[in-house]
Amino acid sequence: MDYTTWLTFTIMATLIVMSPGPNGVIVLKTLGQYGYKPTLLIIFGLFCTTFMHGLFVLFGLSALLIYVPQAFMAIKIIGALYLCYLGIKSLKQIFNYNQTKNSVNVSSPSQVSSHKKLGRQFWRTGFITQILNPKVSALYLAVIPNFVDFTSATATTDTLLLTFTHASIVGSWFILLATVSMKLLPYFKNASIGRWLNGLAGVVMLYFSAMLLTYEAKKV
Repeated sequence: MDYTTWLTFTIMATLIVMSPGPNGVIVLKTLGQYGYKPTLLIIFGLFCTTFMHGLFVLFGLSALLIYVPQAFMAIKIIGALYLCYLGIKSLKQIFNYNQTKNSVNVSSPSQVSSHKKLGRQFWRTGFITQILNPKVSALYLAVIPNFVDFTSATATTDTLLLTFTHASIVGSWFILLATVSMKLLPYFKNASIGRWLNGLAGVVMLYFSAMLLTYEAKKV
């Protein structure tokens, strides 16, 4: 793969990552409600999932989703239901915002185990959200095959390079977003604003749930 091809992909992937989507909503919601460290776990989950998409390409699972309508429909339904679940959960938290926000601030030794479990939940939320993200599916189903010659001897290396590039962009962009947004945390701590943000996040997640159901994969 030459430098021009890689640079073109990098620019395209950066624009896709920076565009509004479920990941940004999850990151900002977690930052405002739980703080910076849990948000980093969400971002790490997003980062890890990106490599899963690269493996899907290498093992032909992406092609399976394209050419087997039933498989792609199943992924769409699962993704839509998960985003719908996150949206409803966020809307429900409007009514117990203070309790939820404070639930991760307990620092007694007896809570260490529950904190570890909660940390895994944050990572898992990022992982599942990214793996069912329609923008990421579009990138790996329709875009990457246009940058990689799968008949060449370097196909695996090229795919891994593009996957690592995309994962790095995902991690860097959302860490930057979370770091800059930290300055707004004093406003998030206001209960009324926190409830309003939870409600907004819930509505946006429901919107992306509906959007995912209308998403169509394009054969390449």
